[in-house]
Amino acid sequence: MVSVLKMTKKKKILIIIVITAALVVIVFCLIGYLNHRHEKAQEAYLEKHYIFDKNFRTDKGNIVSSSNKYFPRGIVTAETLNLFRSLEQKFAEKSINDLRKHFNNVRQYLQSQFKEAEAQRLFEIYQKYLECQIKIGNDSKYEVKTPDPKYLLSLLYTVQNFRREKLGKETADALFGSEVKEREYLLRRSIIIGDNTLYGKEKENSLQKLKSDMWGVEAISMVEDTNRYNRYQLKMQLYQKDFSELSEKEREIKIEEFRKEFFSKDQIKRLHEVDDRIAREKQNMERYRAAEQKILDLKDMPQEKKNKRIKSLQDKFFGKEADAFRRTEAMRKALEK
Repeated sequence: MVSVLKMTKKKKILIIIVITAALVVIVFCLIGYLNHRHEKAQEAYLEKHYIFDKNFRTDKGNIVSSSNKYFPRGIVTAETLNLFRSLEQKFAEKSINDLRKHFNNVRQYLQSQFKEAEAQRLFEIYQKYLECQIKIGNDSKYEVKTPDPKYLLSLLYTVQNFRREKLGKETADALFGSEVKEREYLLRRSIIIGDNTLYGKEKENSLQKLKSDMWGVEAISMVEDTNRYNRYQLKMQLYQKDFSELSEKEREIKIEEFRKEFFSKDQIKRLHEVDDRIAREKQNMERYRAAEQKILDLKDMPQEKKNKRIKSLQDKFFGKEADAFRRTEAMRKALEK
């Protein structure tokens, strides 16, 4: 009778364990499902809405005219962010447990540099700022898990929203607005460029709209806007889908059309010379690989003799560059292992 009771208790415990494990699995699945739904909803929101606030101004006119560039008219700025970051470094402590000491040092410094009311207000904002930094730096929620620009855009949105909650929207945007705007622009630009469903003209129109929406008449110092060769390379990248649907002759005509848009006749001539050189090198490499493969396929030849013949073959095809080619080949084979 006692053994039967013990068996019953063991079964009950086993049932409880199984039910608990099942509940844990269900909870994790539910959390994963809700997170996925949240990410999709956030992604859909970001397709139609910007993170940066269009009403936020990055001009520095009022800062220059103020006696305190870090706190003009009682408002923080991007310059204040530079100050806060310098204070982080200047009074850095080895442990997060020494925050009180860090804050005391920062308070004393601010009091020595600014008027009492300004120093107190800057210190209050700095405390909240540093608490945000610590949270963002230590919470896995804010870790970069993939270089995908859509994911990074969503993460930027999450981070800036957290700052807005903790610091207040006006303060968070005043401190980080310029950085967020530039980062958001680059990420959205990258998303458009990497969209394989769009043709070149569609990408160009989307990029122009993005630039107009985010910057208006403001000048932006992006590389592709100032360097002709970079702009040409960007255009080539934008039209990859178009190129994939053209014949070889049509591609050549299109590329020539793009080059005329960016370069002079002399520059185009030099580009043609580079094209010819690359084509010759490619053809030479193809001929070498074919000859090399014939040697490798010889079944009755010892490997040592094959290696000597391949070395002679490399000398024949690459001349003075043969040693450099052999070093490259050695690195390639090492990486393939």
